[in-house]
Amino acid sequence: MMAVMLERWRNCSDRERMMLAAGVVVAGASLVFVLVVDPLMAMLDRLDRQTHRKEKELRELVMLGQEYRAKRARLDQLESRMPTAEQHFSLLAFLEGAATTSLVRERITGMQPQVQTLAQGYQETAVDVRLEGVQLPELLGLLVAIEQAPHALHVRHLQIRPKFDNPVNLDATIRVLSHAKS
Repeated sequence: MMAVMLERWRNCSDRERMMLAAGVVVAGASLVFVLVVDPLMAMLDRLDRQTHRKEKELRELVMLGQEYRAKRARLDQLESRMPTAEQHFSLLAFLEGAATTSLVRERITGMQPQVQTLAQGYQETAVDVRLEGVQLPELLGLLVAIEQAPHALHVRHLQIRPKFDNPVNLDATIRVLSHAKS
């Protein structure tokens, strides 16, 4: 077969040989492009897209790391303010003392401790305090005393309603939470 092709090549004129050579070069270049260059370019495009996606994921990971560190610092700060088992902190007793200090103890109509729950290694204690006929400065004094407690306390619910007969006096319900490591 090779001999037949060589014989035909010798019988071709210079013009035909030039056209055949150009055709072989074009076909070879096309094959090189289709088999080598095009797959390489497709791979480069895919790698470029993956690079951008990974850079975006890296930026998100850095942001999540910063958020985690900030939240971890906040958690450490809150845990440092939580009462330990040796301190025997009683939320109910603290609220009675705060009510006495802020001069609203006689306005308390009910203090109801809630069931203690355990969540993710923490013990949660809640107390509902109901006040009737309290004035706003007295109520604010109680809230400030809760805020300035030696341990981390959280006011989960606060409901204030004016009394209909005297709008200066208020009825209030406060749910206060305390957390401790269990």
